[in-house]
Order: sequence, then structure tokens, then C-alpha cells
Amino acid sequence: MPGRTQHVIAGRSLYTRLVTRVGAVLLVSAAALLIAIWISTQFAAREAYDRILAGSALQIAENTWYDHGEVNVDVPLAALSMLGTGDHAIYAVFDPRGRVIAGDAEFRPEIPWQELEQGPLLRDGQYLGTPVRMAIIGRRMPVAGPHPWAVIVLAQTNNARMSFAQSLGSRALVVIVAMSVLTLVAAMFTLYQALAPLTRIEAAIRERDLNDLSPLVLTVPAETHALVSAINAFMQRLAVHRTTMRRVIGDAAHQLRTPVTALVAQMELLATEDNEEKRQRHLTLLRERTRNLGALVNQLINHAMVQHRNDSSLQARIDLGELVRSQMTEVLSNRNRTPHDLSLDVPPLPCLIRGDAISLGEAIKNILDNALQYGAPGLLQVRLESDGQRHWLRFIDDGPGIPAADWERLRKPFSPRGEQRMGASLGLSIVEEVMRAHGGELRFAYLPVGHFAVVLDFPAWQAPAVAV
Repeated sequence: MPGRTQHVIAGRSLYTRLVTRVGAVLLVSAAALLIAIWISTQFAAREAYDRILAGSALQIAENTWYDHGEVNVDVPLAALSMLGTGDHAIYAVFDPRGRVIAGDAEFRPEIPWQELEQGPLLRDGQYLGTPVRMAIIGRRMPVAGPHPWAVIVLAQTNNARMSFAQSLGSRALVVIVAMSVLTLVAAMFTLYQALAPLTRIEAAIRERDLNDLSPLVLTVPAETHALVSAINAFMQRLAVHRTTMRRVIGDAAHQLRTPVTALVAQMELLATEDNEEKRQRHLTLLRERTRNLGALVNQLINHAMVQHRNDSSLQARIDLGELVRSQMTEVLSNRNRTPHDLSLDVPPLPCLIRGDAISLGEAIKNILDNALQYGAPGLLQVRLESDGQRHWLRFIDDGPGIPAADWERLRKPFSPRGEQRMGASLGLSIVEEVMRAHGGELRFAYLPVGHFAVVLDFPAWQAPAVAV
């Protein structure tokens, strides 16, 4: 599959994003706090001035009396002076018949006669088109009638209370703005310090040598520990890949040097040989060395391919019986001679495993090739057995087999074949790597009847757990 180039696009600075968000939160908080303080100051100013207004009205009421059938009032100067400067005070005193006996005769607000028993009443009103705040107090008089009240109405314009509320609000605004600026500066410094580990991580990576893939050793906060762990894990995988690549290249160079040198030498001998019989012998050796070299190159390619695929995610669901059947068909179709006792025995139900079909197919072909080339003069049986948890794939032949002393040695790449065979083999090492990658095991055994068996032990397919 063609590779895809991924471009990393630098977006806005994380520091800028955090500062912007913190600033937005502070701005919204400051606005909400300012609105709350403004409303509170309005209520506070209203309540404070209402109490002064009601107190002044009570002083006038205390100096109101009934004498000889008339309501009399003596308005104390202190009652009006308590209202302060900057406002205009208006008052009117009404007798039980609703006549103005003192104060401004043009100031005639509506009197709530039925509510006077409740005590001082505070109302908003108008005086000559100007908004005022009124305190209405009734003083019971010893007269008969539906309204036995002398009513004192004291009003005050709203200049002083508005000025007081604005003064408190302005001071609160200054304090809030100053605290918001200080908080933002402190937050910027704190965020800069909090993001410093990212700068240290960047510097540690930039200062590294290109060949240094050792883990980063840094003390970082818990929030960035996962990032550093992911970088270390990636570098570890990269180091493994690079080591594998170097090993494959080194093994290939080492293993190809001798057969290529021998091939060149054989060609030089052939070019200088005049005797026809010797020339034919050289040609035969040349063909054999060329065939061995081709097989070695093919094994090197397969070995590299298996190592690469084993690092991939092995998630495909594979029917082991179908895979063995297809690989046997492919291998036997390229053989001129096959054992007379050839069989494949698989269970009727699928034996499912999780893995990579290509690398597994390569492992099975290597075992079949070894069995047909070095053993199985008359018998080759392939049996697939299962108990539901594990699957066992057995390759049984009647050849000489592999001595028990060589079982571990032949699992390693480029182990000498022994028994005077030319070159080195990768077949069983490929099988070993494939089985290890699939969580399985490669085993050898001699059966009681004297036959030799290669056993592949696989874990059965387990459906992935579904997150709830």
C-alpha cells in the first residue's frame, strides 16, 4: 500500500489558547461580579436612604397632634436636614379630611388610607415631573370617620442616592479591574511555568543525536507523563525496527558474500577450462550454486517480510484448516515427486485464529518444503486438532527428522544445516518468529512409531471485548 505523507501543521500556541480562555473567564466573571455589585449597591443605597427618609417622616409625625378639633404640626428643622444636600425635599401634612395643613399644597400624592396601619409606607412617585421617593406615615387622631388619620408625606429627589450608588459602583469597578488584571498576569505567569515541561521535552528531543534512541529521562508532571511515555515507546519501537533492519542487512551481506564469491570463482574456472568433461562438471556446479543462491535470496526476502509483518497488528480472523489446505495445494503443485502416503486431516468445524495470513502461510510452506526436501520419502501427514481453546497443527513424516540436540539451534537464523548440506537455513527460524508473534509455539517430537513431527501450537480466536 503506498505510503501517505502526513504534514504537521502548527496551530495557535497552547499558551495563547490558555491565556485567551483564562482571560475570557476572568472577563465574564468580572462582568458578572460588577453587575452583582451594581445591583447590590443600588439596593444598599435605596435601603439606606429609605431609612433616613422614613426616620425624618417619623420625626414630623411625632410632632403632629390634635387640639380643639384641629390637627396641628410643628415640623422640626432636623427632620429635613437629615436628608442631606444635593436633593430637594418636599413634604405635606394632611388632616383626616384630606386637607393640606402644612407643607407644599401642590404636592398631593394619592394616599393609601387602607394601608396606613402597616406603618411607614415607601413609594415611588412624581413631583412636577421629577421622580421622587416618598415616605407616607399615618398618625391616628381622636376623631370619628372613615379615615381617622393625619397623614405625613415626605418626599426626596433621587440625586443623592444615585450619586451614592454610582460612587460605590465606580470604586468596585476600579477594584475589580485591578484585581482582574493582577489575576490575569498571575495566571499568565502560572501557565508559563506549567507549560515549561513541554519546552524541556522539546529541548531534550532537539538536542539528541540522530542515532540516540534511548528513552528520555525527565521528571515531568503527571499530565505530561503519558506524552513522554508515548515518545519513549515510539523510540523503542523505532530502535527495534532499526536493529532489525541492520541485522537483516548484516545477515544478508554475510550470507551472500560466500555463495556470490564461489559463483564468480566457478564462472572464472568455466571460462578458462578447455576440457569438455570438466566444463560440464563446472556447469553442473554453477547451476547448483546459482539455484542455492536463488533459494537463499528468496529466504532472506521472506525473512525480512515476516519480520516486518510480525510488527504489524495481527487482527485478521483466519481459518487455519483452509489456510493449510491452500498452502499444501500450492507447495505440492510445484513438486515432481510426492509421498505415496499423503493426507490432510482437519476437523469439520473451522479452527479460527487471530493473525496474519501471509506470514502464517510462509511458515507453513517452509515446514512443508523442509519435510518434502529432507524427509518424507513415503509418508507426509498433516493433522489439525483442537480442544476449543488451542489448535495443534502437526506435520508428520517418515524421514530421519531433526536430532533432539539440534532443536534449539535450528530455531535461530542462519544455523548450519549439518549432515554435509551446503549453506545455512532460515526456514525454521522464520517459523519460530511467526509463531512467537502469534502467541503460539513451535515444537518437535518423535512419535512412538518412529515418525518425526513438527507441531505448531496456536491459541484459538477470542472475540475482542466490547466496551460497555
